[in-house]
Amino acid sequence: MNYPNEIIKCLYERASVRSFTNQEVTKETLRTIIDAGCHAATGGNLQPYTIIEIRSKEKKEALMATGCMQSIVRNAPVSLLFCIDWHRIEKWAKINHAPHVLLESYRHFWIAFQDTIIAAQNICTATDSLGLGSVYLGTVESCFDELRPMFNLPNGVFPVVIVSLGYPNKLPEIAPKLLYDEIVHHESYQTIDADTIDKMMTKKYGNKKSAPLTEKNLLKLYKASKEVHGEDYANASITYAKELGHIHPAQRYFGLHYVANEIRQGNKEFLDSIRLAGFDWINGTSY
Repeated sequence: MNYPNEIIKCLYERASVRSFTNQEVTKETLRTIIDAGCHAATGGNLQPYTIIEIRSKEKKEALMATGCMQSIVRNAPVSLLFCIDWHRIEKWAKINHAPHVLLESYRHFWIAFQDTIIAAQNICTATDSLGLGSVYLGTVESCFDELRPMFNLPNGVFPVVIVSLGYPNKLPEIAPKLLYDEIVHHESYQTIDADTIDKMMTKKYGNKKSAPLTEKNLLKLYKASKEVHGEDYANASITYAKELGHIHPAQRYFGLHYVANEIRQGNKEFLDSIRLAGFDWINGTSY
């Protein structure tokens, strides 16, 4: 494919890297990458985020001990923990006698979350452009409360995502994506019929994301389907899979991987974690 420039080429050919060499990521290289992230768009140019650089074996093992991290963290030369950070900005407001209710505003939390992810994505693009690779680890959502004391996070600082980076062992295969024709709706949302959606997703995945009809897989699919939709739905799910001769990619995603009867759990714990981090807006107080 002929790309109009190197930036477009980098963006089209990016892929998540999960295996790294032992080559060191120098401080100078990492500074260049992170400074590129810090030039990202941010609401009011406040940059309400902090990035914690993780290199030590001790910290990596502590992360692994939480039970919510993939082994990538242990093996990557560098991991970066991205956090919303209103602590720094609230202190700045206080010492200059400015009124501040940052921790009481869901709007500011919402914008800060966006700003943090935008900076992270700039960093991933900068990483790719220099011949390194990176991967997002969103599983921090399973250990918010463990991460706060581990990294001495004060009130107003909340972990969002980890990015692990380094020099790739091998270049990963580029994952298929839905593109302009499938993603863009013109002027307003256009409802797509189920048949078209199914063809669209089949074109994207084929059978690459399917799973074999093992007893373990069928039992897990049945259990998830029954708990969220009832016995008749579960029986229909198993029948459908057996007729196909494999577990359909959609069934694998929501019956085996992002398991439907599990992923809706933990909502209360998530809200409690936000409260514990000092974000008072979660209490629903109105002013």
